[in-house]
Amino acid sequence: MGAEILIKGSAVLLFGLFLTAQFASFLGAQEQPAVAEYRDPEYAYSFQYPAHWKLKKLPEGAANDDIRVSLQTPSGDSFMVIVEKRGQNPTKAEFQADPKRSARVDQLIDETTQEIYRIVARNLGAVETKFGEKTDLSNDAAIKFYVSSLNKMKAGEPIIVAGIHSYPFSKPYSISFVMTAFFNPGAEKENALLRAVFNSFQLVEPSESSNEPGFTDPSKGSQPK
Repeated sequence: MGAEILIKGSAVLLFGLFLTAQFASFLGAQEQPAVAEYRDPEYAYSFQYPAHWKLKKLPEGAANDDIRVSLQTPSGDSFMVIVEKRGQNPTKAEFQADPKRSARVDQLIDETTQEIYRIVARNLGAVETKFGEKTDLSNDAAIKFYVSSLNKMKAGEPIIVAGIHSYPFSKPYSISFVMTAFFNPGAEKENALLRAVFNSFQLVEPSESSNEPGFTDPSKGSQPK
């Protein structure tokens, strides 16, 4: 299969990542295990996932300073949250008033491509990397964008790396929710579940009653951003 065919197929698989359907809608249509929610009040984000998947809070030592939490599926696909400390992000007013804000987002996308996706591709041992969607999703809470890539391997299935990257206004950090998954367009049920988990990531209002990262009742979530 040629690289062009692979990237077109990847685009079809990843299209659903832009949908705003709730995680519960997917679960209601099929028999699925219990759902857990991870919420980090320090950085004000949350995501939902099947409760039997393996979630691990990080970092564990200097090697993982930026990785906040990782999530592993039984089939070997994974998600991780990367929190990168940086200079102060602009305020919402500053960003919205900036006539060059589109160029600012493009620059952040280019930096993210080099700092995350190229490094991941190298660590995977990919022989070729094709980039698909790079989309500005900025809203009232943050500068936000989506990036997807398809990595061709020497042997075996290609690997998709896709992420939602947020730069909350007035905060000194960025938050990235990155998925690494084997490209298997025939696994419709598994792909739908990956999309649902990916799409469940959101920035939330900080909880006054929660002081530690952990698990919450998905039915009591905050307003997504």
